[in-house]
Amino acid sequence: MNYIFRCVPAALALFLIPQSWAMGAVDTLDVGVSPAAITHLDASMTALVETGRRSGVVWAISKNGKLISHKALGLRDMENGLPMQTDTLFRLYSMTRAITAVAVMIMHEEGKFNLDDPVSNYIPAFSDTPVLKNRKGDPTDTEAQKTLLTVRHLLTYTSGLGYPFDYDPSLGIDRGFKNTLAPGLTIEEGVNFLASKPLLFQPGRHWYYGFSGDVLGRLVEIWSGQPYDVFLRERIFEPLNLNDTGFQIADDQWDRLAKVYAPGKDGALVDATPRAPMINSYRMGDTMFSGGGGLVGTAIDYLRFAQMLLNHGEIDGVRILKADTVALMSRNHLTPEQGPLNWYVEGRFTENDPWSRLNGYGWGLSIGVRIDGQAHTVGGGRGEFKWDGLANTTFFIDPKNQIVAVAMTQYLGPGQDDLEMVLRTSLYGGLLD
Repeated sequence: MNYIFRCVPAALALFLIPQSWAMGAVDTLDVGVSPAAITHLDASMTALVETGRRSGVVWAISKNGKLISHKALGLRDMENGLPMQTDTLFRLYSMTRAITAVAVMIMHEEGKFNLDDPVSNYIPAFSDTPVLKNRKGDPTDTEAQKTLLTVRHLLTYTSGLGYPFDYDPSLGIDRGFKNTLAPGLTIEEGVNFLASKPLLFQPGRHWYYGFSGDVLGRLVEIWSGQPYDVFLRERIFEPLNLNDTGFQIADDQWDRLAKVYAPGKDGALVDATPRAPMINSYRMGDTMFSGGGGLVGTAIDYLRFAQMLLNHGEIDGVRILKADTVALMSRNHLTPEQGPLNWYVEGRFTENDPWSRLNGYGWGLSIGVRIDGQAHTVGGGRGEFKWDGLANTTFFIDPKNQIVAVAMTQYLGPGQDDLEMVLRTSLYGGLLD
């Protein structure tokens, strides 16, 4: 059974959104935000588009549970002149991970597993997965797991799993994800294939970005007895009225998906959609449901999901998680010795630049968490949690100021932080005491 976008007409969907989330229902002054902040945000986002740094952008912001800004600018398809709209669909890539963490913790609340259970209890293929003695050394020089890989390791990204470009080519892990996350595979097939390859390091040693979220998605299938797409739809998307989030796009809604752009040789944006990782075709009938990066959705859908987390697991009378579970997810679980390692520096992995990937954030259960003592970006503070997607989508949740902010475009290239900084600078510059 596949989820189909736009399962309700747009006109009806408006009435499913609580009144407090309808634009025009809130005076920003009533929630402590200067109207000048929204004006500045509009102007800064417009400049981002008009200077050719992005084809278009959509954002959504809530304060004190009230929607204070939701707008689209620019184009989702430059070649055909199609405008960005507030219901434009975006490849979420790594912003899928927070949703997968919620799915996992729903199962935890139901007693399906303990965090320190070995993964091999549920996926036997991991029972004898070896570990490289030296990630950069001989790929045949391996040893047994000294500490068995656990569910907690997957959630904290200390599992030893990387991405294809981390492994020696002789191990046969295709760098285009063809034997791990390709359309036409299932996550069961991809995960079992990964289990036949060595882990990059001993579980628990340090933080590392990789396939952990995909293994978690497979575990949810095993614990629930449902395909992962069905579980997400029935347990998260439908209860939260996230009508435009899923793994597949109905054929008659395909033109809502924004193209991916990147700077060309002359600096002008060119269509880079064919270069975007194809871990999901997003076509009806596809069988790859990547828990680490396979979802597509809208800015307003993701805002509602994130608002549920800010509300300690509940929104509009619908409870998805217990408050204690959200608190567990959104606190740092890493020790200084665990990293994290910088996962991307000029296309190479390195062990010489700890913490730079998270830029002042630790790691909760599949989400970045602001910690003290580290350099950090504008606004927020200790306890903020957030993450980004590969094609320049971003969100953050600020419990102290009761803010949720989401911004989405589809862009591969330098300066991805510009989008988030425009969002933060405008918003935090306009907070009133």
